[in-house]
Amino acid sequence: MGHWPRPANLLLVRIMHFTDTYLPRRDGVITSLRTLREPLAEAGHPSVTVVPAHPAQGAEPGLIRLPALACGIADLRLARWPLRPVRSSMIATLAEHTPDLIHVHSPGPVGLLGVIAARELGVPLVQTYHTDLHAYADAYRVPDFALRALARLYSRRLESPSLCTHRRNLTMKLRLWVQSEGAAQAHPSPLDLGNQLLLGPADAVIVPTPAVLERVTLPVDPQRIYLVPTGVAKPGPAADISHWGIEPGDKVVLFVGRVNREKGIDLLLPAFDRVLQAQPRARLVLVGAVYEPRWLRRMIRNDRVIVTGQQPPEAVAAAYQRADVFAFPSGTDTQALVLQEAALAGVPSVLVDPVLHRRGALAGAAVLADKDTFADAIIELLADPAAATALGELARANAARHTPQAFAAAMLDIYGKFVACGRTRSATPARADAAHSAA
Repeated sequence: MGHWPRPANLLLVRIMHFTDTYLPRRDGVITSLRTLREPLAEAGHPSVTVVPAHPAQGAEPGLIRLPALACGIADLRLARWPLRPVRSSMIATLAEHTPDLIHVHSPGPVGLLGVIAARELGVPLVQTYHTDLHAYADAYRVPDFALRALARLYSRRLESPSLCTHRRNLTMKLRLWVQSEGAAQAHPSPLDLGNQLLLGPADAVIVPTPAVLERVTLPVDPQRIYLVPTGVAKPGPAADISHWGIEPGDKVVLFVGRVNREKGIDLLLPAFDRVLQAQPRARLVLVGAVYEPRWLRRMIRNDRVIVTGQQPPEAVAAAYQRADVFAFPSGTDTQALVLQEAALAGVPSVLVDPVLHRRGALAGAAVLADKDTFADAIIELLADPAAATALGELARANAARHTPQAFAAAMLDIYGKFVACGRTRSATPARADAAHSAA
């Protein structure tokens, strides 16, 4: 990875990241975080990352591991809630690392601790809205009462003598916000309430693509929202994947990500059955963790589907190299870094999310389909290698603009504003036009 210089007049920034998801699990939040830290460190800005502990985590400098237990969902581990008096000892431990700024990447217990730590330590708070919580709640049919109970829990954890926004005032504020947005509901949803609790104290809220703002109206002053696309590194060395059973004449349709219902797998598998009718030598390769194996087995109706499970980066790089088409049926992703990874390998993509197609990092260099035409779009690309290659090269050029170095430079610009000025809640907020375009 190339080095980019730190301007002589820019102060060193010590960043403390907070994330509820980390290795050995793999997802977009982890990829984004790790992609950000490396060029920041190369430019002289050290990071410490607070994560839920996992017994399979390898040795890694700069990690603060919090005691955590498996929650039984998607291999997630929940760290200890920041309760008093344990919270005081946690904050004291974090204070020893003297962070200049806290960056929260997720809305779980670790992210909540980050919000509290920023307040207690008196340092600026930056948050990234990585996950479309509304879409995930819909995909998993999370009952409204459970979301409201969770919002109340967060509210209690965040209350303190120094926090003047209590639940009743906060609910009133959200109602006014809903009315100002012209929303149909009479009351704010519990997810809106949760977003206000967590994002409200932030000096800056980062969104990775404009698609986020088209899907969700965040209860945040637009002046505090910054658009910063995540950079993606070019694929690294490729491993030997011959044991997967892909034969030389096979046409490979690839999916990379959690092989789960929120990713649209229930659309992809029936579509692939139709692909096989036109392309009998096609193979569907599903690379990623499987958290509902019985559900997946019921969905697979032929022997041309290869399920690899979660793979190391070298095997994923080899999968991209072997793929003819990248199929992405998800409608819940805010940025879909795998689309950029596939593009950097020159693989054309088919997706169903019109907002991500129009406003994502590929800038339209992909085939947009819907649930009825998804299979047809894949078939057309498999049948026309020249068109597929041309589309893949255009996607590669668009994705190549979003490098890890550009990502880190944009984030450092935002960090520097707030570290230099201290917490400027009462001062004039940073201008929205300082946001970096995803185009």
